[in-house]
Amino acid sequence: MAFCQRSGGSQFWQSVIQLLPVLRIGTSISVGSGAATLFWFDRWAGDAPFAARFPDLFSIPVVPTISVQQALIDLGRLAFRRPFGPPEVAAWHELLDCIALHEPTVDAGPDEVQWRLEPSGQFSIKSLYAAIAPSSAPPPLQTVWSIRLPIKIRIFMW
Repeated sequence: MAFCQRSGGSQFWQSVIQLLPVLRIGTSISVGSGAATLFWFDRWAGDAPFAARFPDLFSIPVVPTISVQQALIDLGRLAFRRPFGPPEVAAWHELLDCIALHEPTVDAGPDEVQWRLEPSGQFSIKSLYAAIAPSSAPPPLQTVWSIRLPIKIRIFMW
């Protein structure tokens, strides 16, 4: 699903594809073979995807949906549309250092996705909602919803 580029299909499928960037907020990936992990878009080396950490470089790749496996087997496959300017050269060296620090073994089994917004590593709607729409209510108002009372009384108290 990470490599899906089709724009057609049902409305349901289009909605699923549009949610991929939202789901990537809470995912981190332990790279096994690297075949199912996107080099630029997935969080596989550090706290942020490379597309967010290196926007100067991400703006010029030929294939932005390259997998980690393809990119790390041969860094020459990480082709760019134009030569680097001074900002891109500095970003390229920083990217290479980051890859060297987090270099996975690209032979070891399937990639594993973990949900980093929950201590258990399991996906939950509650944690995703809290990440994309944090509550701006003060703590006393948030406790109203955890009190065991009928909903109409909780709404009135709120």
